[in-house]
Amino acid sequence: MIRLRDRLAGQPIRFHCVETKRDLREVAEFIRASRVLAIDTESTGINCYQPGWLLRTVQYGDHTDSYVVPERFRKFIAWSMCQRINWLGHNGPHDIRCIDKHLGYRTHVVCAGETYIPSHHIDSRNQKEGGTGHGLKELAIHSVDRSAGKWEVELKRVFKTIMVPMPGQVYKSGPRRGTPKFRKARLGEGWGLIDPMHPAYIAYAAADPILTYHVWRKEQFAVRQFHELYQFDHNVQMVCDTLQRRAIRLDVNYTEVLSEAFTRKANRYIHKANEYGCRNIHSGRQIADTLLDLGARLTDRTPTGQYQTSDGILRALAKSTTDGDVKEFIRCVLVAKQLLKRRENYTDAMLREMDSAGRVHPSINSLGARTTRMSVSKPPLQQLPTKDRDDEDINEIT
Repeated sequence: MIRLRDRLAGQPIRFHCVETKRDLREVAEFIRASRVLAIDTESTGINCYQPGWLLRTVQYGDHTDSYVVPERFRKFIAWSMCQRINWLGHNGPHDIRCIDKHLGYRTHVVCAGETYIPSHHIDSRNQKEGGTGHGLKELAIHSVDRSAGKWEVELKRVFKTIMVPMPGQVYKSGPRRGTPKFRKARLGEGWGLIDPMHPAYIAYAAADPILTYHVWRKEQFAVRQFHELYQFDHNVQMVCDTLQRRAIRLDVNYTEVLSEAFTRKANRYIHKANEYGCRNIHSGRQIADTLLDLGARLTDRTPTGQYQTSDGILRALAKSTTDGDVKEFIRCVLVAKQLLKRRENYTDAMLREMDSAGRVHPSINSLGARTTRMSVSKPPLQQLPTKDRDDEDINEIT
């Protein structure tokens, strides 16, 4: 058993990571002796339904101790899901889905204690709006210990040391001539590359259940005060979990054809914009220079002194001008951007996120907005266009 020690809110805490089958006896005793435990998982990605996704560890913890169990101990993980425990989680349905996907069947385990919900009842604002936020680390830093994010900081530092080979690329000169090139791993892919037995990874994984346990304790006043609302939001969360598990069937052939159609038509408008002198429709500077060359008058500037060319400004300019070339150029830019956005956010996102059975499991957040309006992402199905814009002439796509 790998053991690490640390401190949280001035008190000692202990992290334990299972190495051998014999170590599981201690974890089993810990679980049997507990009435309430927090649970968490670590995996290679957020979407457990994506091909290639793998569970890495399952963590169980209380206010002082946390045990990290590697995914290879599948039977033990299945056993733990059968125990009479009042589970706590931060976005618990996600972790239970990950465990269910790993085991290959639905355990029907529910995290009765959900820290994510009362965090919205206490303060619905995110950090950008001046609130405490709703992420586990944000909540723990605010209500438990200002240093509660130190394990995440250390893990990200380790991520930056991971190098990934660049296929087919070698150094052409210098002392490394002929040797393969490497790049730094991106944060999103680092989760699947770092050694799960690395001390920073163990500490990061083991800390989350302890943080969840402490945050849940801090939120008890809100759970009692808004008990009926908590139960309602928890029921809604579980309904959304069912929808996410069920998913939607994707017509793959149609989606691929539509994606190609978006690309084909976008390229036609990009070519027209090129004829006006704009080589990159995503460059605000090039759009501004082209408009000025066409005789358009721009007034709004960025803090750095560049002319602003947001979609809203371009639309307003197109409505106010009588110059046909200016109107047509703006239309080409807006249409091309819209088509590329629809391809990336909808068709390509669906193809990218679908599982091996051709089903898309969108991420449904029942408390996604400050007004408690749901949000859907990966892909954002709630934003699927219901009608075409006249100025974008989308219905020309065939």
